[in-house]
Amino acid sequence: MCQVTAKATFQGQQLTDIPVINPGDWFGKSWLIEIGGSFTPVYFVVEADNVSDAIDEFADHDQFGHHIVVSEADQGDYDPETCHYGPHGQILDLDHLLIHGQEGAKCPFPCRYFGDGLPQDGMLPTDYWQRDD
Repeated sequence: MCQVTAKATFQGQQLTDIPVINPGDWFGKSWLIEIGGSFTPVYFVVEADNVSDAIDEFADHDQFGHHIVVSEADQGDYDPETCHYGPHGQILDLDHLLIHGQEGAKCPFPCRYFGDGLPQDGMLPTDYWQRDD
C-alpha cells in the first residue's frame, strides 16, 4: 500500500501533506485529529465510525500513537481511576487532542487523499475505499 496523505481546507487555512493513519479502513469516514499544546499544531486524518473510534485508531497506530499514549515512565502521574484508556489498556493523555468532523455525515471531515497511483487531483476518502488495487 502506498503512503497516503490528505489535503483540506480547515478554518480558512490550506492543510497539505496530512498523514492518513488508516486510508480505506472505514468507508471513507475521515476525521481530522489535531494535536495542540505547542505553537504549531500537528494534524492527522483517521478513518473511523465516530470520535471515540477515531481516538482508538490513533492510539493504536505504531508511528503516531505516541502523541496520546502515555509512556510507561510517566504513567505514575495519572490516576488509574480517572484517566482515559485506549483500546488495549494504554493510558491516554487527551489534554491536547482535538477531533474535527461532523457526526452522522458520510464523510465527517471532507478532504482529498493523495499518493502514488492515485489521481493527480486526489481522491475523496469515500471513493478511496471502493477502489480496486
